[in-house]
Amino acid sequence: MDFSIVIPTWNRSHLVDALLKSLYEERQRYDLGETEVLIVDSSKDSEKESIVSSCEKYDAIYVEGVDSVRKKRNKGIDLAKYDYILFIDSDVTVKEGLLKSHAQTFIDNADNPKVTGSFGVTEFVGKKKFWWRVIENTSFLDSFGFAKYMPYVSWTIGNNVVFKKSELIKIGKFEEDFPFKLGGDDLDMSYRYTEAGNLIKTTPDAVTYHSRETWNNRKAVNNRAKRWGTMEYYILKRHPKLVHNRLPMTGDVVLFCLLVFGIMSLIKWSYVPMIFAGGWCVLLYITTYIHHVIHNGRTNIFFWTLARYQMSKYRMWRTLTAIKKRDLSLTFKGQYFGIYHIKDDYVKNAKKVRLYYATLAAAIIAMIVYIFVVGW
Repeated sequence: MDFSIVIPTWNRSHLVDALLKSLYEERQRYDLGETEVLIVDSSKDSEKESIVSSCEKYDAIYVEGVDSVRKKRNKGIDLAKYDYILFIDSDVTVKEGLLKSHAQTFIDNADNPKVTGSFGVTEFVGKKKFWWRVIENTSFLDSFGFAKYMPYVSWTIGNNVVFKKSELIKIGKFEEDFPFKLGGDDLDMSYRYTEAGNLIKTTPDAVTYHSRETWNNRKAVNNRAKRWGTMEYYILKRHPKLVHNRLPMTGDVVLFCLLVFGIMSLIKWSYVPMIFAGGWCVLLYITTYIHHVIHNGRTNIFFWTLARYQMSKYRMWRTLTAIKKRDLSLTFKGQYFGIYHIKDDYVKNAKKVRLYYATLAAAIIAMIVYIFVVGW
């Protein structure tokens, strides 16, 4: 089992050095085949010099690339010497045994030629600053741990995942013409990979440690919400099989109910419906937070609230993209990694929908009693 390890990067010399050091040590331990590391970099000046120096120190091949993650990955595929390519992001380090774990997945499934992919786990390490406390309360991190409970995945992120070079060539590698310089191309490519008949087996023992450093600021969080929200529209339009009906989300329910209560206020020319609508929103906010704590553990309500705001921005960007395209067909649709994700998501949302009904019923009953006793 020989591996070519492809790492796209830009201006992360200190993180690249830490990654290459961990990979060098892992490659020394690996005894099931040959390995090579290709750093595809678009840095300039001192950053480039530092990365070149790290490559020389830790037996990696430096490749100059353009400022596009997709093109860097494709260049790595073209230059890879071996048929199994492990893609790793430049802001991670690897846990001991990563290469052997991926190799073992292919060895254990040697009787099934369709198993040509292996997807590992990414765990986050480093100091938890303000914005990390926000991001850990969103669903943005879910995909990094899917290998822990899904035996197979239909598509993957671009870190800690192995594909067969010959199969990548067949499907046309990574799409280079999406908006933005990164984001969504890994999901698109890996789904085309499985649609072509390949299976991606999960390998939970193959672990990379992702630095929180590249997530720990407002700009990074906002940029991810914008990129991922926008790209979700393009991915779902390109791959309709990934589209699934979903139960109404909290924002959908709140906007609809506020609209209804607002119309009632205009018809009766009274502020009473809007007062009860506001009370319902407060009640829903509290019960939704309690629901989150029950199912996910205790968390700071301030960071949890900011996380809800960031997730609404994600959906806002997807909606704005749809409006620009004059296409609202995905308004009440969602994207999923596979059947296991669908079931889990449906169960969680079904419980939340009951909260909507219960709190809304309480607000309506209270308003009816108020009107009956006091009047409009």
